Amino acid sequence: MYEKLAGMTGTALTSAEEFHKVYKLEVVVIPTNKPMIRKDAPDKIFQTEQGKFKAVVRELKQRHQTGQPVLVGTISIEKNERLSALLKKEGIPHQVLNAKHHEREAEIIAQAGRKGSVTIATNMAGRGVDIVLGGNPPDKREAEEVKKLGGLFVLGTERHEARRIDDQLRGRSGRQGDPGESQFFVSLEDDLMRIFGSDRIKNLMGTFGIPEDQPIENKMVSRALESAQAKIEGMNFDARKYILEYDDVMNRQRDTIYSRRKQILFGDNEFIEKTVRDMLDENQQKLFSQKKEEIGAEKYMQILKRLLLQTIDMFWIDHLEVMEYMRSSVGLRAYGQQDPLVEYKNEALRLFKELEAAIRANISQLALRVEAAPRITAYPTQEIHKSARMLGVNSSSSSAPANLPKSFMKRGNKVGRNDPCPCGALKPNGEPVKYKHCHGKNI
Repeated sequence: MYEKLAGMTGTALTSAEEFHKVYKLEVVVIPTNKPMIRKDAPDKIFQTEQGKFKAVVRELKQRHQTGQPVLVGTISIEKNERLSALLKKEGIPHQVLNAKHHEREAEIIAQAGRKGSVTIATNMAGRGVDIVLGGNPPDKREAEEVKKLGGLFVLGTERHEARRIDDQLRGRSGRQGDPGESQFFVSLEDDLMRIFGSDRIKNLMGTFGIPEDQPIENKMVSRALESAQAKIEGMNFDARKYILEYDDVMNRQRDTIYSRRKQILFGDNEFIEKTVRDMLDENQQKLFSQKKEEIGAEKYMQILKRLLLQTIDMFWIDHLEVMEYMRSSVGLRAYGQQDPLVEYKNEALRLFKELEAAIRANISQLALRVEAAPRITAYPTQEIHKSARMLGVNSSSSSAPANLPKSFMKRGNKVGRNDPCPCGALKPNGEPVKYKHCHGKNI
């Protein structure tokens, strides 16, 4: 919808194909401000998840003893808390971030670069906060010590479905030319490998008698991981593209309605009159001319403008609800060998035509029922006394009665919708007729 569209992110390169196909946007890589010297080690692959976590704890214990700060990335709160329990058993002090205590997360993550610190975080926790080596506020002496130890070590406990999220985790380390390291610990029982990986790899590891907490570096496993991530990214892209095709149908309808609404909102009296007349038949045209003369052209057109806008808004809101319901149910037509998207487009067109017809019918009826009755803003003295007598209230002829019901006086002598009508009309049972049902019904 915009003539120009652009954005900046550190992880767009892996989604370059989607940006090009959906938005016709090219992805340009901007060189880093300072050379990137972070070491990205190859993945360590384990046979079981239990063996992987044993190795993670062993690695963290060793790094903590040297004083190198470590940031551990987990894919879920459950894995986050499981690893925290294992570290407590080993007596390794650590901080946990899992989006449960978001008010403190910025403070915790800011100190993740302090010497000897161990921080466990989900991929959502503490994002947008710069990790300064040596802690925050910066301490030059401590920062130099941490740099000598190799900078911040980022340990990923599992590969994510999208490479972009893995890149975000790695990118917490080695910022602005700082030293750093990153490595992922992967098991063949991880969701990604379990669903898309090959059982043959696991069987081979079992055949060779490799212990569950002993890692291997195997090109075949690494390729399987990359292939699994590529498959999932492709599936997610297809799902988003499919949703976009559904949204395009609604966008076209939205553009039509909003452009029409904008024309009415800023249109002059001639445009309003032409718009309404186009909705009327020959017999209604005569009544329209009479109404225009009776009420006055300027006033009538202002009333019609409000009427048009309110009618369009009311029917459009109902139409959105119907479209939402239809979208959720149209998928069932796939069972009848019909393409749900094609069916959605056909139904959407039919419903939009019905919407336009309903708006026209409503306007053609209401435009001719507008009344020219003046708004009564205060009770004439004789009407006050007539209403007072009708209600059995004593009043004098010189001023408004002191003991009139509060509803008469509380609006500064203006008629309220639920007040008795000042004309003195009565129901068959003798009760006064409310203003909204009498002279105020068309206001």
